[in-house]
Amino acid sequence: MPLKQRTPQQLDLSLLSILVVDDQPFFRVLLTETLRNLGVRSVSVAVDGEDGLDAFDSVRPDILITDWMMPNIDGIELTRRVRASEDSVLKVTPIILVTANNRKSQIEFARNSGVDEFILKPVSVKSVCDRLREVIERPRNFIDDPGYSGPCRRRRAEPTFKGPYRRFDDPLEVATEEEMVESMRSIMNLVVARIGLHVNALQDGRTDIMPLLLRAVGEVHSISDEIQDFHVSRVAQLLRSYLNRANTPETVRPDVIQTHLNAIDVLFKTPNLQTRMRDQVVSGLEEVIAKVSLG
Repeated sequence: MPLKQRTPQQLDLSLLSILVVDDQPFFRVLLTETLRNLGVRSVSVAVDGEDGLDAFDSVRPDILITDWMMPNIDGIELTRRVRASEDSVLKVTPIILVTANNRKSQIEFARNSGVDEFILKPVSVKSVCDRLREVIERPRNFIDDPGYSGPCRRRRAEPTFKGPYRRFDDPLEVATEEEMVESMRSIMNLVVARIGLHVNALQDGRTDIMPLLLRAVGEVHSISDEIQDFHVSRVAQLLRSYLNRANTPETVRPDVIQTHLNAIDVLFKTPNLQTRMRDQVVSGLEEVIAKVSLG
């Protein structure tokens, strides 16, 4: 089994070059600002997996941080393509996967694809710093074999390791699904609040607010899909469709946007198990939007 040694180094964040790949602007900016606040001077970004492949070849980063859930080329496929690279330097680049998936089977699947470490959403400064320290100060040796190309998946158990995921042969140390969903909803609440601020800006005559408004709605849609809140996801779809039809700030009605936000607020307060009530909220909103469209 061909084995390539990865040499441990002292962590100096200011010397690192990091590529961030995420199709969602909110998380892309969050990661970028987190890295810069930690002292990383060279941060490059890519807007999806395909863009990430191009950027990876040109930037040649020290570390790749990629989201898992992306269209077309997701984080797993991106990892596989990096590990299949004919460039002997690029293919051993440490890869950190950002994910809301915390089930053991999913993490093992990602590890078997060549991922080094994981950052569990919601992203925190500590989790980012811990994972960077892990791949720089305690790198796993690299296996380059026809059956598997990636970091060695076997490392002796270390009880002192405090990361969100322990080693391949250790028990997983993960947050419960309920905690993860609650954290993601907290992030979504902030985005919804930002939409409210954009609505106020529209009422004040801001004509440059539409792209920001559509971007924020897209973030709500993405987060709701990740936590499988399909009712909130449907409301976000309806709002995005309305904004696209209205097209210009002059034709957008702030009261219609607020109706969507009210629906999201009700859904936040209605447990997922109360499916009938949540269905009624969405169907009621659809009726209102249909009347607006006919008008």
